[in-house]
Amino acid sequence: MLIIRLDAIGDALALTPLLAAFRRHAFSVDVVLQPENADVFSTLAAREIVIARFALRSSARSNLAAIEKLGEGLQRRAYSHVLVATEDPGGYRLAAAVGAPVRVGFVNAGGKPLKNFWTARLLTHTIARSAGLDLSAPHECQVLFELGAPLLRGEGPTRDLADLRPLVLEREPEPDDRIAIQITDKWERLGVDIADVVDLIRRAGEYGDLHLLSSQREAPYAQRIADATGHAVSFFAELAPWKSAIAAATAVVTPDSGALHVAGMTGTPVVAIFAPQRQYALQVARWAPWAAPHRIVQSLDGWPARATEALAQLVAA
Repeated sequence: MLIIRLDAIGDALALTPLLAAFRRHAFSVDVVLQPENADVFSTLAAREIVIARFALRSSARSNLAAIEKLGEGLQRRAYSHVLVATEDPGGYRLAAAVGAPVRVGFVNAGGKPLKNFWTARLLTHTIARSAGLDLSAPHECQVLFELGAPLLRGEGPTRDLADLRPLVLEREPEPDDRIAIQITDKWERLGVDIADVVDLIRRAGEYGDLHLLSSQREAPYAQRIADATGHAVSFFAELAPWKSAIAAATAVVTPDSGALHVAGMTGTPVVAIFAPQRQYALQVARWAPWAAPHRIVQSLDGWPARATEALAQLVAA
């Protein structure tokens, strides 16, 4: 079967329990990901990672042609099922271009009728999900698991790290007794002042040695943190060593970002910082770390102190 997930790192990792179930049943699975996420899983997670080299949310003629070309190439693999685990229209177009006998995806319950009509034409089976945050508060892992549930004999998504961790890590890293802190401009995008991140680092240092992690692409922001704190930052140009650093750490402190979900699937205790927003509780329920010990902290006034208190609890556990 083919799974299409054209979204960010955390979104992709929400597939891990479903991939674990398919692996237990010895199903042959390929996964379509964006180029920047192509290494988010280990080689045990899927037979092949197919890279989607087309733009998201673009109806340009050249982009539609790229989707059709990829779909035609995938037709030769004779998939029985295509699971569309994305909101992006390109994912539905790709599923139709692949043309498998069973094509399953989501439609919006109680909203967006024109999009639902268009989507249903490209699929053979649809699953209704809320157009906004579901008031029943399912985790994203549970929502995505529904795509494959009819094939899995009533089982639910696992939280067993023995099943999940090997699908994220290519090999086991050497344990690292440092506390990892994800340094990312996502802090700014969540409305967190850099002074609060600096305060967090100062406070967290009281509980152990620190390992500051950053993508190479976010070096300008990370360098500001390094200059303000005197702590060196480890920069990562690839996903594999970054995932290993998170998985090896004693604990991780991170905003709501991909690092949260790497920790959630590898079992590293994590303090996750979520921005205050409308339907905050539902957002946390949807995106909390899946299978790791964790504490959730809202980034309201004084949050660095609350985050380090939560960190102390996790480190002591």
